[in-house]
Amino acid sequence: MLRRLAATSAAEEAPTRAPLAIRPPAEGERWVDLIHHRPMVTVDAPLLRSALRFAFESGDAGGLLTIAVDDAPLAPSRFAGDSFASGLFLPELTSALFGIHVGETRYEPSQKHLLRLLAAPPDDPEDVALRQGVLRELVEKPALRASLERAYVSLRNLRGLLDDRPMTPGETLRRKIEVLDAMREFLQVADEGLAGASSALARLHEFAAHARALEAHARLLELIEFERDMAQVSVRLVLGADGTIRDYRLIRADERTDNPLVRSPWKRLWSRFVGWLRGYRFGANEVILKVIDDVFSELEDVLVPCFALIGDIELYLASLGFRDRAIEVGLEVSLPRFVAEEEAPALRRLFNPLLLLQDVVPVPCDIETAYHDALVLITGPNSGGKTRVLQALAITQLLGQVGLFVPAAESSLVRAPKMFVSLIEEAPADQKEGRLGTELMRVRRLFEQLEPGSLVILDELCSGTNPSEGIAIFEMVLGLLPRLRPRAFLTTHFLDAARGLAANPPTKRLETLQVELNERDDPTYQFVPGVAPTSLAHAVAARLGVTAEELEALVDRHG
Repeated sequence: MLRRLAATSAAEEAPTRAPLAIRPPAEGERWVDLIHHRPMVTVDAPLLRSALRFAFESGDAGGLLTIAVDDAPLAPSRFAGDSFASGLFLPELTSALFGIHVGETRYEPSQKHLLRLLAAPPDDPEDVALRQGVLRELVEKPALRASLERAYVSLRNLRGLLDDRPMTPGETLRRKIEVLDAMREFLQVADEGLAGASSALARLHEFAAHARALEAHARLLELIEFERDMAQVSVRLVLGADGTIRDYRLIRADERTDNPLVRSPWKRLWSRFVGWLRGYRFGANEVILKVIDDVFSELEDVLVPCFALIGDIELYLASLGFRDRAIEVGLEVSLPRFVAEEEAPALRRLFNPLLLLQDVVPVPCDIETAYHDALVLITGPNSGGKTRVLQALAITQLLGQVGLFVPAAESSLVRAPKMFVSLIEEAPADQKEGRLGTELMRVRRLFEQLEPGSLVILDELCSGTNPSEGIAIFEMVLGLLPRLRPRAFLTTHFLDAARGLAANPPTKRLETLQVELNERDDPTYQFVPGVAPTSLAHAVAARLGVTAEELEALVDRHG
């Protein structure tokens, strides 16, 4: 019920609050941010503080601690997810390949937050460099990765204690001590385990070290120690022949006199007697709960940034999970080098990670262009890998500009202000336009969203209409695209038109690639210069049993 009330309250308040904006820390506000070059506050700190206080008393924040990560505002980005996300299957990609494994346990990152980060590469290249620096250090120093994983598990445990199950009256003291202990564990791991970090992880170490130096943290340790080890008791047991306890005798009881919270029996008795004389009626648990609440209040400013950290850490551990999965199947990933426009980008051993979702190990290929704004025309038979390489190119650009590992052994990229990806999809049942109208809308959307320097991915441009109309639109698009100087990759089955463009290119930056075939005319999933001589429709028809002989046999069977 508490969860429903808190969630309902949050939902009712949401329309009246302005969208939360990313902001730098206020003067005197101590914050830790692992994904932005200039630290940013990405949560509604007052709302989160209120949720934490409520959760500490009830064990249930109504999901607000998770929402704080899911709905965290993002750094400015010119990328628009609706212009590329549908063709890249990002939800399936992240849920299957961007898992977090710590030991034998798999943790699911916040898919909503992760997808929002992937769809919004930051405009500031220094943010990308910072993220690459963290990932590079985590690969080079396994001990740091292990410490970050332990810190993440501690944070997940802390959030679970505060937001997963309400407290019953009988477990209030125990649960609150568990919350304080989870805080202690996280701060200890972050301080001691990340002490050798030189990347942005050093920020977390410094934050934790500062928190552990606070007087409130010293009181926290005293509370935990008091609850764990108030006294040591020596007992002598008398066992019967059947192994059961027949009698026991208390030999000695030694209380922890070095803990300031532990007082002698006489002092405790005297305090209760004085309280009784003055009319006070309280139990020992009420006193210790008051101390616990005071310590928690003093550490709220430490606790609030921790929940924003969950999303930051998940970004890195999920990217490492993707790297681990690639290595398992013999593939390599890399952190791309961003080059100036004068230097041509190149990808070595590029692969499409979506194939791993089908338990298919991709065949890597090399893609290199002579210009940063090349217009690349790709031809070849169906099932030759054209659409898959387009997806791989787009995923690589996207992950690279987010600051993560990309599916290529070596990679150099030119930063793109935007990306437009349009792959052939099944038409929805409620589609109003015909195939020609749909194709024209796709072209219109491209030129509405395109900016100079953008990456453009177009699959089978104008294949949805008759050849004469399609070729006319195809040639119009290729004639206009060079004026915006994007880096564009297009596939087509209009082979005659492609040969004509190759012979009389609309721009000197036009390049052609064709699917490489072996001696049996099977695709090797590599790409070489030139225009394909044929689409091998006869080979595809034979493979699918659509030959004159087989169809005639079917006719005879039914005749």
